[in-house]
Amino acid sequence: MSTVKQWIFRILILIGAALVGISWVLDWWSCYIVEVPLDRAVVIHPYGLEDNLGEMSGFIQGAAMPGFFAPLMWAYLVVCIVVLLFSLFAKDKEVNLLGKFKLSLPQLLIGLVGFSYIIVCVVAVIFAQYRMTDFYDMKLIGTTEIILGYPLESDVEANLKIGYWLACVSGIYLILLALVRNKFTGKS
Repeated sequence: MSTVKQWIFRILILIGAALVGISWVLDWWSCYIVEVPLDRAVVIHPYGLEDNLGEMSGFIQGAAMPGFFAPLMWAYLVVCIVVLLFSLFAKDKEVNLLGKFKLSLPQLLIGLVGFSYIIVCVVAVIFAQYRMTDFYDMKLIGTTEIILGYPLESDVEANLKIGYWLACVSGIYLILLALVRNKFTGKS
């Protein structure tokens, strides 16, 4: 019976890895400039910024991340997926954390990936909001009136997108899986 539970749990981990991967490629934030006929003027992914402004891209000059950022973030994603896959078959060695608090190695690995993904979500929002003050004092969520220079004036509507919310849920999901792993699989 426990073998069936172990395989079910492995499938739940694979679902968690898929959620992380899907959230990674979806938009995390975008803005829409009301007076400019663009679907998405600026989009933020966890690995960088993309704009659809064409000739107007000078208005957000300097907003992009440094060149090393995208490869670093893609490497982070690969490490997360590899760690989750490794946790599927890792031995149940006990790891002591802070004295009395003990976890199995798979629990620790799954929990660390979930926790790190939540940290990425929090840091992304804080950093994006901080940087947006440099660009027309934009709001991360909501409508901001910007003046690009006379007579260019428009409202900009900005929102966190489904990719961001899915990333938050993925991190929480993985932490919860780590916490219930031993009870679910019947291991002590």
